Order: sequence, then C-alpha cells, then structure tokens
Amino acid sequence: MGKVLITGGSKGIGKAMAVEFLKRGYNVILAARNKQELENTKRELQEKYKNQIIEIEATDLTVEENWNILTEKYNETDILVNNAGMVKLGRSYETENKILLEGIRLNVEAPCFLGNYYVKKMLEKENTGSIRGIINVSSVAGFFPHPLSTFYSPSKFFLDQYSCNMRYEIRRNHKNKGINVMSLCPGAVDTEFTGRGKFLEMKKLCREFNFLNLMMSPKYVARTAVKDFFKGKKRSVPGIFYKTARVLVRFLPEQLCAKLMYEGMVKETE
Repeated sequence: MGKVLITGGSKGIGKAMAVEFLKRGYNVILAARNKQELENTKRELQEKYKNQIIEIEATDLTVEENWNILTEKYNETDILVNNAGMVKLGRSYETENKILLEGIRLNVEAPCFLGNYYVKKMLEKENTGSIRGIINVSSVAGFFPHPLSTFYSPSKFFLDQYSCNMRYEIRRNHKNKGINVMSLCPGAVDTEFTGRGKFLEMKKLCREFNFLNLMMSPKYVARTAVKDFFKGKKRSVPGIFYKTARVLVRFLPEQLCAKLMYEGMVKETE
C-alpha cells in the first residue's frame, strides 16, 4: 500500500481527499491545526477503513519550525496533498502584517518546502509502476484579479504556476520516474468558509441553478481531483461551469474582472 500525506486534512476538501485515497487502498496521514477535529475525523474514517493505517498530526504550518518536524517524523510519502490554506478578506493595505505573513507562509512557503522535500525523496527511488507526486490545492481565484481577497488570490496564482513549472522540470529531466505534480483549481466549494455572511445568499442562488454545479461539494472536488491526478493531468478544474469560465475570463478586460469580483465581495467585508 502507498502512503498519502494531506495537510488541512481534518475537514472539507482535505478530508474528502483522504476518503478517495483510502478507497484506493492507500494509508493516509492527516495534518491540521485542530487536534480534536483530527481525532474525530480519524475515528470516523477508521470505522469504515479498518484495514488501513490512518495517522494524524496536529501541527500549525504557519510556524516554519513545524515544517521540519513534520518531514522528520514522516520522512517519505508517495503522494503529498498540499491542501492547508487560509483566507483573509478585506483591503490589502489594511491587512495586519502578522496575518499577511502567516497567510503567505501557509499558502505559499509551506507547500513549496514540503513539495521540494518530498519530490527529492521520490526522485531517489525507482519507478514503482504507480503514479506518485503532489497535488497542490490552488483555486480558480488565481486565474483573474480578485480584489478584497488580500493574499489569497495571489497565493493561488503562485501555487498553480509553481506546480506547472515543477511538473515540466521533472518530466524534462526524470521522465521515467512516474511522478506527477498537479494543480487543483476548484471554484466555490461548500465548506465552512462559504457558510456565513453573503456566501449564504450565494449558496441559495447556486441551488436555483444547481444543474451548473456552481457550489460544489468537497466530495465532488476530491473525486475529480484524484481521478485527474492518476490520469497524469497537470491541472484539475472540477465542474464544467468553472472549466468554461476559466477559458472565457481570458477574453474579458482585466478591469472588468476586477470590478465584478469587487462588487461581488464588498458586502462580505463590510
């Protein structure tokens, strides 16, 4: 059996990812800040997947020292899912430096550190016959201007491009290693983040047009992502609506995209 390390693995997309890999016979390591949530998730999943190993690690990845602690404890993994991330809504110039730095550390620096570490470990091994590698959870928010998302949208743009670059480098220099690096770019997902304020109105609207799958479940996102990863894709954009939007947004003026996103988010930040 292979091993999968999932950051932000106690709930939402991370938890759903764990289920998808457990279904395929993998053992999983779930890392997140909240120990109680991790224990609850482990208990729930272990009841169903009794023959597989589910480990948990309570760690705060906004603290740089914890990256080394995590990699020392879990020295190797077959698949890394960089899912942990944070959002802070508001005007960029009003964001506290402490929050700004924590967001960049968690959304950008930690995925890079973990990704680089585990890819080097994977490259030391011969091809096992099954795809290994990294899934970096980005967002469609990284494809266009997203005012009032402070560091979130820029960090997701970075992570998407970082994934594409690393994927090309590995395929160029180590094409027989069976390693894929994929960027996962979901749109609106029905998680805790979209469970408050203006997002409740958005959920109501999405349900009226549910055939478009505007508000996706974590289960749907995870199922699509894992399938795309094993197909060797470089980018997974779940849902036909978001696939189409990603193409169309390229033809819209940047100023118009910024205006639409600002008007859509401003009430949430008031």
